[in-house]
Amino acid sequence: MDDARTRLRADIAALADLPVFVAYNANVDAIVRVDDGLGPVLERPSEPGVRSPPSPLASTRDLATAITHTMATGQGDEIAMTDALADRLESSLSPDRQQLGGQTGIMTDLCASLGAAPITYTYLLSERQCSQFDHPDAVRYPIVEDGQIRFVPLCEAEPADRTKINWVFEFRAGDELFGVRATEDTRFIAASRPPEFDLHAGTLDDAIDQVGEAVDGALLAGYHNLTPEHVEAGYEDAHRHAREVIRRLRTGGTVDVHIEYVAAHDDDLRASIYEWILPEANVIGVDTRELAVLSDDAGLDSRGNGPTAETPFDETEILAHYRLLDALRADLGVACIRLHAMEYHLAVLDSYLPPDAVRRGLEFAAINAATKASRGEITAPSDLRTGLEYGPSAQGREAIERLAEYVDEPVDDGTLCTPTVVACPNRVVDDPAGTVGIGDIVSASSFLLELAVATDRDGTST
Repeated sequence: MDDARTRLRADIAALADLPVFVAYNANVDAIVRVDDGLGPVLERPSEPGVRSPPSPLASTRDLATAITHTMATGQGDEIAMTDALADRLESSLSPDRQQLGGQTGIMTDLCASLGAAPITYTYLLSERQCSQFDHPDAVRYPIVEDGQIRFVPLCEAEPADRTKINWVFEFRAGDELFGVRATEDTRFIAASRPPEFDLHAGTLDDAIDQVGEAVDGALLAGYHNLTPEHVEAGYEDAHRHAREVIRRLRTGGTVDVHIEYVAAHDDDLRASIYEWILPEANVIGVDTRELAVLSDDAGLDSRGNGPTAETPFDETEILAHYRLLDALRADLGVACIRLHAMEYHLAVLDSYLPPDAVRRGLEFAAINAATKASRGEITAPSDLRTGLEYGPSAQGREAIERLAEYVDEPVDDGTLCTPTVVACPNRVVDDPAGTVGIGDIVSASSFLLELAVATDRDGTST
């Protein structure tokens, strides 16, 4: 434990004042616990737990269909809803609590909480949303004046007059709605899609190279926030514009780009992201469901991609994950794809960063994940001591041993670290305080530490 604490202190020290750009999607999450009080607010679906939900969600019946389907499958999901349904939920539902949401919101908050120096851009930055950040004064916001960027404290940016709200319906295994019993602890997200989230950031787009001059890396997400109603010229034009912004960002300096993937239900939207956005990444972050969707879209065989309610954990599933990640990395031409699974974290790479930097990032991410799951939040570096109280997953170690045999490489203390594949066991919390945002926490924490270690910010060599 003493060695682990020493490593953790070194990792936290390495992140001090690390400059990173984070964009584009932030919102307020309205959290609703699925219980007996929710049913009367919704219209009963025709086949609870069986019928797949439509996209977008246009009624409370559609919403009930989506929630019960997620409860039955045991896999968290997110589907866009119409503006009309978003308005209806805000007028008829009272959340149990509210918190900062969206990949960009969650990752920015983590960056600031761990002592890094985030520069953040998002749309509709309202006073209500700004109040959800734990350390708003530690976050800078880019303002363009006469073609020059000036960075100001987050809440000094001109506030929007309304807020993007996502509704998050959380449930535990055994919870019931319309006769459907939840098979796992997870959640369903009904996501709003305001027209402002069109991947155009006004004058910032033309000056984004100045942001590139000020940062070492970028955590980008929100490319799935488009809808046909709000993008008249089509997904391709919006994503081609976003691609050019990423390229312009890099002209300002050496900027590694992490893209956090979200599997939208719109086939055309996913195809556009795959063609125009993902190939621009240095590293892509996915969970097991997103990996399956990506693999299917790419024409790869993703059967056996992960455990289900009917199939308990099998350590050999890591082999399928490894093969799919390797094939996707080659198909997209990116340097690294990282997977956050329940029992382990896995990265397949090719000349992205030194493997030891990636290993340290994954191990750090496991501590962050356990802390977030146990406490429900990470607001200061000292919180991470909680994550050390949870040991590495025994099932994760078994899976990594199986992968090591497959690639004919040794395992060191449960971790596999080679120039092309890195894996470490997760630290699993059996009774999590919440499930929303843990994947974003994993991706952000691993990427931050990889950057810090690779640039030797802590004074040690990799």
